[in-house]
Amino acid sequence: MQVVMCESTASVPPEILQTVQQHIEEMARALGQVDPQSPIWASLRESGLRVEVLGWKFGISVQPDKLVLTEAAPVPPQVAENA
Repeated sequence: MQVVMCESTASVPPEILQTVQQHIEEMARALGQVDPQSPIWASLRESGLRVEVLGWKFGISVQPDKLVLTEAAPVPPQVAENA
């Protein structure tokens, strides 16, 4: 299964991009073991995958022969709530 990066990764720091690429490649290897007839594929193609790595969030489109990193954005800082 191929891993494809999109233009939205241009703003991601290189060390974070390298880490997320390793995570996605690991996902691709794991998904390569799933039976092509499994219902999980329809769900993954429809909803895609989302991961957070080192303060960045990434959206991943699942296609029959590849994972495409389609979104990349920093995670907004969390605002502490008053108790």
